[in-house]
Amino acid sequence: MNSKIISLSLVWLVLAILFGIYDLQISKSIVDQNSVWAKFLENYGMIPGLIVILSGIYIYCSFIKIKSGVWSYVQRIVLFLVSSGLIFYIMEILLDKLVLDNFIAFLIIAFASNLIIFTFLQIRKQVESTLAIKYAKIVIGISFFGYVICIQVIKYVWGRVRFRELDATFSQFTPWYCPQGITGFDSFPSGHAATGFMLLSLLIIFNNKKKWIKNSALLIIILWGTVLSLSRVVIGAHYASDVLFGSFFIIMIFLLLFKKYKEELTDLR
Repeated sequence: MNSKIISLSLVWLVLAILFGIYDLQISKSIVDQNSVWAKFLENYGMIPGLIVILSGIYIYCSFIKIKSGVWSYVQRIVLFLVSSGLIFYIMEILLDKLVLDNFIAFLIIAFASNLIIFTFLQIRKQVESTLAIKYAKIVIGISFFGYVICIQVIKYVWGRVRFRELDATFSQFTPWYCPQGITGFDSFPSGHAATGFMLLSLLIIFNNKKKWIKNSALLIIILWGTVLSLSRVVIGAHYASDVLFGSFFIIMIFLLLFKKYKEELTDLR
């Protein structure tokens, strides 16, 4: 595992240097804001990653449901609010203006739907599968440390202008290594790319499967994350370095968490 992390870091470093030099040229060469497939992934590409996060939350809540103490209740309240927000966000992605035009109604629907699910989790048998619990913990860990801290927080303070928001002379362009502060722009790093690689968490479920099944799942996930990342550059929403860092943060945190639980997962075989 250490060799994988080191190898990945070296590849990332080389690409980060190259993209730091050629970011703008790459975007100029491949951006096509009329691309049908890139538009489709822009609209719906985050859904699989969001569903993975939801599944992790629900499994984790089922695991902690019988625990007593203030901390267990705090966790459930926070996770209930987060999962309600995710449900609302998925409805907004799927239904677009219908949700925006009926914001309060759909917000109530999201909370009500989530309440039903949480109630079901409280009355059903507690999750006992160690594999499922590790999956849930890794999903939540990646979501918090990867997506929230490394993606959303950095987006807010980095202030990089997206390619499609640049003026005609590209004078607003800045390389990834030059943070601009809080400007209202949020190109760096890419959230879509991050959610694409959130699917790496699913590899935990395939831990006890045959090697060819695990390798096939890994290949499909890598292809999905790569295509989704590429679509963000093609549509002009991000630069190559944006998707590189968005992907890298999630992949590295997954590897670190997987390493943490590796011994326990191996014992399950």
